[in-house]
Amino acid sequence: MPKAARRSRARLAPNLTVSDRSGSPGAPAPGPFVAVGRPHPASLILLGCAALLAAASREGVALYLVCSGLVLAAVLVAARDLRLLLRRSRWLFLTMLVMFGWLTPGTPLPGVPGASQEGLLLAADNIARLLIALSSLAMLLNILAPADLVAGMRGLLAPVALLGFPRDRIAVRLALTLREVEAARNGADREPATMAGSLVLPAFAPGATDFVLGVLSAALVLGALLS
Repeated sequence: MPKAARRSRARLAPNLTVSDRSGSPGAPAPGPFVAVGRPHPASLILLGCAALLAAASREGVALYLVCSGLVLAAVLVAARDLRLLLRRSRWLFLTMLVMFGWLTPGTPLPGVPGASQEGLLLAADNIARLLIALSSLAMLLNILAPADLVAGMRGLLAPVALLGFPRDRIAVRLALTLREVEAARNGADREPATMAGSLVLPAFAPGATDFVLGVLSAALVLGALLS
């Protein structure tokens, strides 16, 4: 790799360390948990994924009703994030419509040359599922701050960390990605002059709310698998 490329990569991805303790930003290992009065981000992420799975497993009218409800909720809660996600996915929507609607064999649809009735219904189902995913993601991004999102993903990776999986390294890369996304969203056109040498994540103590959210997530997944 050329020296210039290595220097550029080093500026964009510094050697960050991860700490759960807000008072010791340079500590490479998690500090003691500090109880806060809100659910752990990992519980919210897990609930969002479970709700997404349960909603996307619906069929027919139920799928469209769930899609309409989630899109409406996202418009009310996270309209800005939803608008950005929809704008960046517009070509994916068009591709899905053409691929399913015009390339799926079936009953010809009068007034729509080349399209089939089965293909358009299949396109509508998949577009509804994509809208469900984007709406869920928009609300999750609105509810969780970038640091909370990184802390939640790091918490979900705790079981595989016992097998030697580098969850701290993944947390750092996710934080850098979110930083770049936030900079692009705010219209930043240049790299910050300095970057912190540590990644400080908020610490959470699992509580009764997390247990309830975990049970609800399990129920949603079980319902999706049995439906």
